[in-house]
Amino acid sequence: MSVGHVARIFEEKGISTVTVLSKAFEHLANQMKIPRVVITKNYVGRTIGLPNDKVSQTYTIEKALTLFEDAKNPNTVIEI
Repeated sequence: MSVGHVARIFEEKGISTVTVLSKAFEHLANQMKIPRVVITKNYVGRTIGLPNDKVSQTYTIEKALTLFEDAKNPNTVIEI
């Protein structure tokens, strides 16, 4: 979960982050209190979507950007 640690370090320095994780790591996102997280049902290693699946990949990225803009509370986790 080095991604979660890096996100928290960036946040401490004033750089906002959104982390996209597979469902398998949802419990770690909550335990680590990662600031903004999108949980996907995609496979580990293909968190954004399957190769060449532009529709799914675009959807995931759009949700992450929306969370980046709209999150009002720390440790906001959404599932798509």
